[in-house]
Amino acid sequence: MIRYLDNQEKVLTKNLWREAFPEDSEEFLTYYDQEKMTTNQVLVREEDGIQAMLHLNPYRLLVRDACWNVDYIVAVATKSTMRHRGYMRSLLLRMMQDMRERQMPFCFLMPAAEAIYTPFQFTFIYDQPVWKLSGNKDLKRVCVEEDTVELAADWMQHWLESRYEVFAKRDAAYVKSLVREVQSELGKLELLYDGEQLVGIQGIWGREKKEQRLLYTETGYSELETKKPAIMARIVTPEAFVPVIRLKQDAQTEQLRICLELEDPLIPQNAGRWVWTLNHTESELEKLDGPIDTMEEALARTQWDERRVLNLRIEAFTAWLFGYRIPEAVRAYPGAEQIDVLSRVFLDEVV
Repeated sequence: MIRYLDNQEKVLTKNLWREAFPEDSEEFLTYYDQEKMTTNQVLVREEDGIQAMLHLNPYRLLVRDACWNVDYIVAVATKSTMRHRGYMRSLLLRMMQDMRERQMPFCFLMPAAEAIYTPFQFTFIYDQPVWKLSGNKDLKRVCVEEDTVELAADWMQHWLESRYEVFAKRDAAYVKSLVREVQSELGKLELLYDGEQLVGIQGIWGREKKEQRLLYTETGYSELETKKPAIMARIVTPEAFVPVIRLKQDAQTEQLRICLELEDPLIPQNAGRWVWTLNHTESELEKLDGPIDTMEEALARTQWDERRVLNLRIEAFTAWLFGYRIPEAVRAYPGAEQIDVLSRVFLDEVV
C-alpha cells in the first residue's frame, strides 16, 4: 500500500533512514525530526512495514515576480532487501500525480546519481558554485545568534535578490533552521565583517572534516573555484509554470503564439498539444483537447503550418525554461530566440 504518513507515524521511517544514509549523525536526525518532519510530507510503500519512502520538504521559492510553494524531494530510499521491485517508481509516480492535482509548477532534488532520476524525466537545472574567500582582508567573524537572525535573513535576501531570479525566500524561520542544520553537524553560521560593514555570511560544518556549507559575500571578498551539477528538476504542471516566462524586452513582436507538442510519458495530463501565447509580461498555455485531430484544426484556425510545431520532451522543456540548456528543436524554431526564459538560478538547499 502507498500512503502518506501522519506526523505521529513519521518516526517509523527512522530505521530505513539509518540503513540508507548511515553517514547522517543522530544529532542531524534529531534536527531533521524537529525542523522538517513537522511540515513535510512522507510518502511510503508498506508491505509488512515500510519498504520504501520519499520525503517532500516544502520551500517558498521566489521565481521572478511569483512566489511558489515547491517540494524538495529528499530521503529517497528503499530497504536493501526490497530493491529492484519497482517500489520507488510507484512512489514517484504517485508523488507526481498528487503534485499535478495540486498544480505545483515543478519539483526538485539533489541526486545521489543522475541515472536514478533521468527515467522519470528529471534533468539538471543548476550547477552549484563553490566559492572561497579571497584577498588578505582580516574579516571579523560573529556567530549568528537569536538576536542576529533577522539581520542575517535580511542580508541574505537582499544578496540573492540582487543576483538571482530563482531562489528560496530567506526569512527568520529559514535562517533559524539553517543555524540548527549546521549546528547538528558541529558547525556554525557566521556573519563576516570588514570593519563595521557586513560583507558576507559563511557556514561551516562537519564532524570528521570541516567543510563549507555556504559562502555568500559582496563583490571582491570571494572568488569562484568551480561549479558542479547539483540540482535536478522536473516540470509537473506546465500551465502553472509558464506565466513567469515572457518575451524579451527587445523582442520584435508584441505577441508570439507557438504550437507546442509536449511528450510526457509519466504525467498524461501534460502530454499532447498546447497553444502557447507569450507577451512582454507573461505567457499562458492552452491545452488542445478533443476527439479529433485538433492540432490540424488549430493550425488551420491560426494559419500555422505544421513546420511551425515545436516538439519537446518534458525534460528538454524543463532544462530550457530554467535557462540551463537550449534544445536543438528550440534553436531551429523561428522566433524562439525572442523568449526570455529563466536564468540566474540559485538552489543550494541540502534538506
